This record gives sequence, C-alpha cells and structure tokens, in this order.
Amino acid sequence: MIDHNNLEAFSDAIAYDFGDSSDTGVAFYSALAEEAGGSVLEIACGTGRVTIPIAQLGFPVTGLDIVPGMLARARSRSAGLPIRWVEGDARTFRLDERFHLIFLTGNAFQAFVTNAEQAAVLQRVYAHLHDDGLFAFETRNPRWGGLATRAAPYEGFFVNLETNTAEQGAQSEIDSRGYRVRTSYTQVYDHVAQIVHLTGYKRWREGKQEHVQVTRTALRYTFPQELAALLHYQGFMILRQYGDWNREPLTEASPSIIVVCRKRA
Repeated sequence: MIDHNNLEAFSDAIAYDFGDSSDTGVAFYSALAEEAGGSVLEIACGTGRVTIPIAQLGFPVTGLDIVPGMLARARSRSAGLPIRWVEGDARTFRLDERFHLIFLTGNAFQAFVTNAEQAAVLQRVYAHLHDDGLFAFETRNPRWGGLATRAAPYEGFFVNLETNTAEQGAQSEIDSRGYRVRTSYTQVYDHVAQIVHLTGYKRWREGKQEHVQVTRTALRYTFPQELAALLHYQGFMILRQYGDWNREPLTEASPSIIVVCRKRA
C-alpha cells in the first residue's frame, strides 16, 4: 500500500513543535475531559500539544506515541504534571488500565491507511475504554474540486482529492534554526485505496549551499457514512458529530469530521 513508515514528518520533534504551535482542538478535548471526569489517554500524542493542557487541568493523563523523539520532547515540556508517557503502536498497544476519555487529534486517524489498520486502532480503543467512557477524534472531510475550503489548500493538508504532480502550496517562513525555508508539495490520489500520497519539499540555503528535505506522507480520507459504519462494527455509537471546532453541523463543505462516541450497549 505504501513503501515507507509514514513517520518521516515526525523525525525532528523541535521542528515539528515550531511548525505547529497552535491550540487547535485543545478547548474541545479539554471540555471532553471535563465531561468524562476521569483518566485520559491520548493516542498519537506527539510532543504533548493537547496532552499537556489537559494534564494542567488536574486529570491523570497517559500520552502514547510510536516516535521516541516526540515523547522525549513531550517529557521535557511536562515536568511535574500527572502524565505518563508511553512508547507504543496505536494498533497493538496494551496497557493495564481503562480510561474515561480516549482521543486522537491532529487528524492522526488518517495515518492508518488500510481497513485493517483502522480496525486495529479502534479495537485497542474499545479494549481500553471504560464502559461509560468517551472516545473522540477528528479526520479531514473528503473534498472534491469546487468545494469551498476554510483553510489554505496546503495548510494542514485540507486538500482536494485529486492528483497534482506540479509543486504547489509554496510558502516561505523562518524555521526553528533561523533559516528561511520554502515549502511546497505534490500529491497523488489513489481513488481505490482512498489515500492521498503527499510529497513535501523544504528548501533552504546555508551560505552558498542549497538544501532540500523530502518527506512522504500517506493520508486515508474516509467518507462520513463509511466512518459511521466502521465505528458501528467495532462496537461504538456516535453521540455527536461536528464539521468544525465551533461545533457546526457536518456538511459537504465542512473542513472536518469530528466524532464523539461511546461503546454500544
């Protein structure tokens, strides 16, 4: 399906933090932690962008991620907080605990690109979720050409499902090292697998020498009814569904599909 581990974009935790310092989703998942009222597990927690603010509310939190460097960065940012950091694979992890809230954010669900991978993640969630607990995540809403978007095309990979081999989305910014970096990407859409294969390019100069860093990312774009069926057959019921962080209803032009679930009785 893909010929890489889908982790190339996370090899430099400091650069990752520098490139995404937003508070997107923090208020939403913090409110869910308050609603659930107990222990919290974030899967694919990265450097703790959302995990840490929830722990600061006083909840016991576990952050799980497969990339050691991301967890090292998270630990360095969270001294004194009630957080357990665990290196593990979202598809296979086993912890000796069940949680009142489990969530994935940063559209991490899209990194699991096959039916089997998606099912494996949901089975691990089901096994670790309290019977009355909440499970929540978001994924980008699949969009076709002509649909309005609330984000710039390159920003956050809110892209149309199409192939475009010409570099696009060019942006220029100062990175964590102080270099001016120009970023762009190409994309190939596999209609059968529902995967967008993105190749990102970062170009910068050090003196007279030009550098290019290439990263590959594969993202599965799951359609709303497909997602509902997947959750149902893995034992979940959707309590609430939104199209953006303002809790607007899901429409064809919504940037996201945000779901809050429980186990089915």
